[in-house]
Amino acid sequence: MKKIFEASLDEGKIRLDKFLSCQLTDVSRSKISSLIKKGLVRVNQRSKKGSYLLSSGDKIEIEIPKVNKGLRPYRYSVLVIWEDDDLLAIYKPQGLVVHPHGQNKDKTLVNALLYMNKQLSDLDPQRPGVVHRLDKETSGVMVLAKNNRAHKALVEQFKKRQIKKEYYALVWGQPKNDKFEANFSLRRNKKNRLKMEVGLSDSKSAQTNLEVRKKLDGMTLLSVFPRTGRMHQIRVHLRFLGYPIVGDKKYGKKDNYKNLFLHAYRLKIEHPRTGRPLEFKAKLPQYFKKMIEE
Repeated sequence: MKKIFEASLDEGKIRLDKFLSCQLTDVSRSKISSLIKKGLVRVNQRSKKGSYLLSSGDKIEIEIPKVNKGLRPYRYSVLVIWEDDDLLAIYKPQGLVVHPHGQNKDKTLVNALLYMNKQLSDLDPQRPGVVHRLDKETSGVMVLAKNNRAHKALVEQFKKRQIKKEYYALVWGQPKNDKFEANFSLRRNKKNRLKMEVGLSDSKSAQTNLEVRKKLDGMTLLSVFPRTGRMHQIRVHLRFLGYPIVGDKKYGKKDNYKNLFLHAYRLKIEHPRTGRPLEFKAKLPQYFKKMIEE
């Protein structure tokens, strides 16, 4: 994608990198600096350094590579819940990894969206559009950014804990109280870095609010409201409280269920451009709904 600007400077000269940062508000400064160093920015058809001082009338051309460079499209249809020029709300099915990682570099949600020709932000070229994640085994609603301006705004909302999330979890056991919370700090497991655990040292605060929705035979359906967004937070907190999620092979008890009964049901955000409140929902997958009914 090529963009062309003409410098019109009323208050004297300005550095090339600073000028582009003002013009391209959806592109990070580090990305602009990288493009300049790679010779993808030209002033009057000549490559210049970022410190070059522009004059009025200078013609600036910048070539921005496509996001999907190095990523292969994955022929997989993802359900789109809502979409505009800035946002993409989708239903992530269970079993689908969010972005390329480790040995799985092709069959992910990101690769599927590229196959669907969806425009995604490129602040992180290997994780385009991704502002939050769901575990592979977790189904439900996710939002992705379609440009860098939206990406930064959404990340800031997550950072400030302005985004509200509600999950459904089917757990073993029946809590005594209808409403309760888990407020236990989490850290990586020292023996297995791919797992998390409750700990006092080298840990980060984590809070999860829980509410009973329905009591079943030996199980309970919970609404889960994570107030922080730590890795595997809900799964670890529920295991620590003595209510492991049904089908959780990593943190639960040994049972015969193949599916993890954890679903991201609702997501509330503010639109990154207009500030308008938005709410997205994802229906329970059929196996989850059938389990409750039976």
